[in-house]
Amino acid sequence: MYFGKVCALVATFSGVVFAGPLTISHTGTGSGSVGGTSFTNAAFTITDVADTANRMSFSGGFFIDDSSATIAISGVGTFTFITPTRTFVNESFQTPGFSRAGTSGSDLFNGPTNVAFGSWDMLSSIGPISGTAFLLQWTLSPVNTSGGVLIFNNGSTASTFTATLNTTPEPGSWVLISIGLGAVALIGQRRRGGRLL
Repeated sequence: MYFGKVCALVATFSGVVFAGPLTISHTGTGSGSVGGTSFTNAAFTITDVADTANRMSFSGGFFIDDSSATIAISGVGTFTFITPTRTFVNESFQTPGFSRAGTSGSDLFNGPTNVAFGSWDMLSSIGPISGTAFLLQWTLSPVNTSGGVLIFNNGSTASTFTATLNTTPEPGSWVLISIGLGAVALIGQRRRGGRLL
């Protein structure tokens, strides 16, 4: 009987929801300007952090508006995005991307394409995955950063995409775990004929 109750508690914990920050890295090379200062064929890394609890779906995939995003451009500097951004995965096209925030945010950097993105739900780590990515639509509307307006010329580049999930139980899950552990202790005490003080 004791074993059955413990198994029931374990089954309850199997539904514990884990969520946390997803740290995403997009690398590439491009030409453009930031705050009026031009750069040519500069390596860059976009790093954004998104909370998986805020994941939304759209036809063909998922997106999360970023909590924060920065770009480091070789020989130019590191800047924080002021314009809200998001990261997305289009499972239909098997590609991730970085865009302006919101349901219909215009894409800024798409790729690389890989079959692994066809089933990625943005709730787990993935990569590094390398391939070709595309810079596009930076001049559609201003993309503001701490260094001024950032513009990339449209083009393609070799790129690597990596997403790392740092999982932590949701607050409600901690409550379930605490109740469960207390119940296991109580059942054990009763089985031995002891009392809890």
